[in-house]
Amino acid sequence: MSSREIAELLGARHDSVKRTVERLTSRGVIVRPPKVDEPETDTFGRIRVTKVYRLEKRDTYVAAQLSPEFTSGPSFGRGASLVRT
Repeated sequence: MSSREIAELLGARHDSVKRTVERLTSRGVIVRPPKVDEPETDTFGRIRVTKVYRLEKRDTYVAAQLSPEFTSGPSFGRGASLVRT
């Protein structure tokens, strides 16, 4: 799952999700995931390239469990999960 997908799922800002990933990696909670370029269309229809993290299933789950900004997000309701099956 990408950091952008997590942000969309939670209704959070992508830069906030990326900072959380960086904070968790600096603490050694998760291994730093690869950062890849991902194209995106902006509001004017232009293609922009954004750097996103590609998290493994386990790291996505750990990030969700250990980060208050993830678990308190408006879209993260009871029974919701960040881990894709």
